[in-house]
Amino acid sequence: MVEGLERRGHRCTLFLYDVNSDDVTCHEEVIRRCWPGMKATIKSATPSIQGIDAVVASSWQTAHVVASRIAGPVRCFYFVQDYEPYFYPRGSLYTIAELSYHLGLGIIALGDMVATQLQRESGVAPATTVPFGCDTEVYRILDESRMPGPRSGIVFYAKRSTDRRGYMLAKLALEHFHEMHPDEEIHVYGDRVDNWRIPVTNHGSLPPAELNELYNRTRAGLVMSFTNISLAAEELLAAGCVPVLNDSVMARADLPGENAVWARPTPAVLASALSSVVDDQQRAAASAAPFRVRPGWTQTQAMVADLIESACKGVLSR
Repeated sequence: MVEGLERRGHRCTLFLYDVNSDDVTCHEEVIRRCWPGMKATIKSATPSIQGIDAVVASSWQTAHVVASRIAGPVRCFYFVQDYEPYFYPRGSLYTIAELSYHLGLGIIALGDMVATQLQRESGVAPATTVPFGCDTEVYRILDESRMPGPRSGIVFYAKRSTDRRGYMLAKLALEHFHEMHPDEEIHVYGDRVDNWRIPVTNHGSLPPAELNELYNRTRAGLVMSFTNISLAAEELLAAGCVPVLNDSVMARADLPGENAVWARPTPAVLASALSSVVDDQQRAAASAAPFRVRPGWTQTQAMVADLIESACKGVLSR
């Protein structure tokens, strides 16, 4: 979204808030390396957020920072990418996250699930709802000459400390799957895992281009999310790899197309769904061509920029 604003000629600043330090230089190298297309200045938000026309919070924590540190007449927005109270049990953090939607920031909801839950759970109507996209410049079918052979094995994105990503259920499902298909390699990226009772190939954190190569080598990907849809689902489809997802009304709200496989989130059912993809020769032939996905994030970038520009034509204090 920042790059989309920059392409329209806007000067952007990325404000970072660190409860332990004002020094943002330790984060800047990572940001520059991982998002090379973004040219924004990087500053600390700890003293105050000033010298700008508009500010966009990107999570419940930053929404509270914006509300408490804005100096002067600034248009304030909140790009809500998930219904974040669901990240916690009912209690203090759940409540503080939910309160972030009532701070008077103009809410931009990413996807229908977020828009629906904001209205249903918090009684808040977003200023606008923008669609998901898929980075098809990175995630795509590669030429067969670049691949070591026919597709085989499955891939799983592991987030051990993020319960909404279903790590424990996925681990049990993959153990079941290995019993059904002991010759199929199981690739794990994201967090490195250990103490599993089955063999897995740990890849750790992969750059996007290398992740796309892994998607192009494998037959299926296990994608777990119990709130908003994971970006990995469409990225797998763009690379010709079939995502198997835990069935969820919330996740279904923002994944178009008929090629994803939805399964009840029990270890046995998820394992059976993975097995069905691996055994389906007709589906394997179809993966030589990309499945239908949304083409990039251009529409979303334009909608976000349009909203901010329209609001700033007559800048008002929040």
